[in-house]
Amino acid sequence: MIKAILFDCFGVLTADTWREFLNSLPDTADTGRARELNHQYDAGLITIDEFLGQVEEATGHRPVEVEKLLDNETSKNSVLLTYIKDLKQNYKIGLLSNIGTNWIRDAFLTESEQDVFDDMVFSFETGTTKPDPEIYKLACQRLGVEPEEAVFIDDIESYCTAAQAVGMQAIHYRDFQQLKHDLELLLVHT
Repeated sequence: MIKAILFDCFGVLTADTWREFLNSLPDTADTGRARELNHQYDAGLITIDEFLGQVEEATGHRPVEVEKLLDNETSKNSVLLTYIKDLKQNYKIGLLSNIGTNWIRDAFLTESEQDVFDDMVFSFETGTTKPDPEIYKLACQRLGVEPEEAVFIDDIESYCTAAQAVGMQAIHYRDFQQLKHDLELLLVHT
């Protein structure tokens, strides 16, 4: 039986402008290196200045452009946030995000929006990022549920697969209507 629902932030609660940036780069850019740098930054292993400098080396884009990009990730999925408030009546609600700062708490979610989440697990605080199995286990533990009692929602399919590997249910997010349909179908059958 599902007792908790965990959501990713970027690409689910908000647009993922970092991924859009990577997808817009020419073939000559080292996007693999940029992705690795993003994971290191999200895990708190490198500073913002190191991240921006090394992203410039890998992609050819000045750090100012990348920094502006990171600062503009504020397009909220308001429809989903409203739906999450409804889900909160019957389920524990968690947020699990690869992020290198406290931006979600400090700038993205209002205090009342943060109150909808029973717990928030951020990679920079844990020193590990998705798809490491430990971050999924930690998120479940902090919500007081077993992985088998939780469903994880993310727009990156490999992160969903990693959640399933630890015993969670997972839904690959593509849009709100698809998520709502898939989640309600899952909740009825568990």
